Amino acid sequence: MRLVSITGLRRAVIGAAVSAGLALAAAMSPAAAEEVSIASGTTGGLYHPAAGAICKLVNEHTAEHGITCTVAFGNGSVANIQSLRAGETTFAMAQSDTGREAMLGTGPFVEAGPYDALRSVMSLFVEQVTIVTRRDKDIRSFADLKGKRVYPSSPGSGGYLLMQALFEAEGWGPDDIIEIAEDDLTAPDIAQSLCDNEVDAFSVTVGHPSPLVKEAAETCDVVLIPVAGPAVDALIAGDALYARSAIPGGMYRGNPQDIPGLGLVATLVTTADADADVVYALTKAYFEGMDRLREASPLFSSLTVEQMARDGLSAPLHEGAARFFAEAGLR
Repeated sequence: MRLVSITGLRRAVIGAAVSAGLALAAAMSPAAAEEVSIASGTTGGLYHPAAGAICKLVNEHTAEHGITCTVAFGNGSVANIQSLRAGETTFAMAQSDTGREAMLGTGPFVEAGPYDALRSVMSLFVEQVTIVTRRDKDIRSFADLKGKRVYPSSPGSGGYLLMQALFEAEGWGPDDIIEIAEDDLTAPDIAQSLCDNEVDAFSVTVGHPSPLVKEAAETCDVVLIPVAGPAVDALIAGDALYARSAIPGGMYRGNPQDIPGLGLVATLVTTADADADVVYALTKAYFEGMDRLREASPLFSSLTVEQMARDGLSAPLHEGAARFFAEAGLR
């Protein structure tokens, strides 16, 4: 699937972090000066600019707290956690479900075994299940997907597994949805495939604004479908990996209303042996810069500050983050 550039979002997010100008109290002595890095993602995704925003907030006051933060490119949640485990980076961005798989030694981590030293720092934003359909398909609810041709994300991905959980929660079996695989599509990406009528709807689990969803909305007349109801309520109640969220109205052409839903959570993780003062200072820097980041992009408003200290944290909380959250009255 072709990646779409998000240069504008990167510039807005990182620019806001650079100009934050927020005082960060000295959380460690100059003698404890330390260089840290965050494994993020590619330049076409949201992980890289989000990690850049964190580092810019930290580096604004390096002279005071002694930390220098850099962003490392990454290839997604699994690769980021593998880099963290190998000692190649200090922090990593990872989806909440991938963090749980690493902790348990399941999925892509079976060979490596359980990663007992994995620790959560905070949740950053929701990667919401986003269902996009053409307006002329008369699909207006999740229930309307029954019997339709649906691309439910790449097999094995967190978004795909969540869609399967939603289908099961609705009581649907394999014959109730016509799943379309990426190999069956001829268009260069899923947005174009929808507009070319190769699928009736597609699902992507992503933070917003999303370049892919924007491309679909600008290429043809599309509708975003709410993901809500008793089945969703039951999923959220039964699994701490999921969080409620909403896509703000007006973000995408032709969709002026808020779109409620749920999703997995993009989290920041580290290791148990990471310096507690470093983790504390980074966490403090991020939360003190939150208002400026939210002014730059709605991506950072998909979770409340209370949710950031609680939702989607599949690994135990690191003591440095716990100290900050306790002082801030968030836990």
